[in-house]
Amino acid sequence: MKKLKLLQLLILFSAFVGCENNDPEFPASDNPNMELATNEIYGGPNRKFEIKAALNDDIGLKTIEIRIPELDLIKTITFTKDPLVTEFDLNYKFLVPSDKAITEKFQIELILTDVSENVVTKNINLRLDGDFVAPKLTNIKPVNNSVVFKTSNTKVPVSFHAEDYTGIDNIVVSCPELGINDVVAVGGLKSYDYNKTFSIPSVLKSYDISITVKDNFLSPNQETTKVSFTVADGLTSMFLADVPVGSSLTNDAFGVPMLFHKKVGNVFTFKYYADSNNKKIFFLGQDVSFEPHTFGLSSTGTLQNSTTSNPIILPTKGYYEITVNPIDLVYTVTPYTPTSTPINLSTTPITICGNGIVNGGWDPNSTALAVSADPSNPYRLTREITLNGTTVAMTITGNGWYPFWRLDNFAVAPYLGGGNANYSGVAAGTYIFTLDTELERTTLVKK
Repeated sequence: MKKLKLLQLLILFSAFVGCENNDPEFPASDNPNMELATNEIYGGPNRKFEIKAALNDDIGLKTIEIRIPELDLIKTITFTKDPLVTEFDLNYKFLVPSDKAITEKFQIELILTDVSENVVTKNINLRLDGDFVAPKLTNIKPVNNSVVFKTSNTKVPVSFHAEDYTGIDNIVVSCPELGINDVVAVGGLKSYDYNKTFSIPSVLKSYDISITVKDNFLSPNQETTKVSFTVADGLTSMFLADVPVGSSLTNDAFGVPMLFHKKVGNVFTFKYYADSNNKKIFFLGQDVSFEPHTFGLSSTGTLQNSTTSNPIILPTKGYYEITVNPIDLVYTVTPYTPTSTPINLSTTPITICGNGIVNGGWDPNSTALAVSADPSNPYRLTREITLNGTTVAMTITGNGWYPFWRLDNFAVAPYLGGGNANYSGVAAGTYIFTLDTELERTTLVKK
């Protein structure tokens, strides 16, 4: 009898304990909430994408599982229980393997579980044909830092070419100071040529025009460029170009075109060396383009401001002093013989010191970048150099820093002067460097 009662007690105790262990740790509750930032994500091979979602639960979140089995992504984030997490902003980044193709599509599975074991599952489509490249702008006019001549009816033409491989949504050209806010709905064209002329005040002043091009991708990419120009009675600078109209003036590091030497009123004076007979030259009002101001000869031989101009021809090899008045449209050409003394490299060796140059540095006694004289012109010191793609700065010097020519802005190199200007964005490669000690000008031309 006693044994039977003991057995009954043990059964009751076991039942009590069993019921206690089977009770849930947290009470029943509503399903957790998962608000996706988007139902479709664009990525690309070897590019990260982001999964964003707002998660919340009335009692507490337990786990969120992220699954893309085809990309070997199975990630579980477990939330703490002490304290319980009731809200969480999911922001998970993942790198798509580089061997995937842009035509592939995947499904991202998100499985959210709360502490009451309620489960919510949502899916996001993943595409690998995303566009992450901003539209491209080329042939922008006016050229940055160019001059617009003041007239009784001053106008500024604005033009450029825009491209985007997914299509252009809109273009905005604006200058609040001039009351310009031109919005063009392009409608998905992959290329667009903008060309409009705006009337502006005939006031001597500088302005900035902003050009913004936005593509029509789901998450739009945009490119914004600012162009500065000045309304003036005349040019503040002029340059001499000895390359054909339409040639790129940005391929070389510096020196092409060449900056003027002196300005008095509207008359610019150049000193120039023609390295061959019948050398063809133009005068420019800017240093990076032949537009808007290219001065050459008309069909009747007079000076004109037009990209259709014929070149001025210097008949014989040698040095010239040239004057040009871009307002009165007159010029003079006078051959001359230099009176300065060329450097005798046999007694005064000259080298290049500087940054951005292979074998460069700032040792004036190094011979690693020693220059040699042009056999046909002792004023021209030259050598081949290799740039490493970093910012370029130079001093051309003799032993012990005498004599020296510091490279300044616009490729000017004054004797015993100059400001050691920095030239950034110069491509790595092999170049031909030339210093003309008579002209105090340099060139660094891509070989």
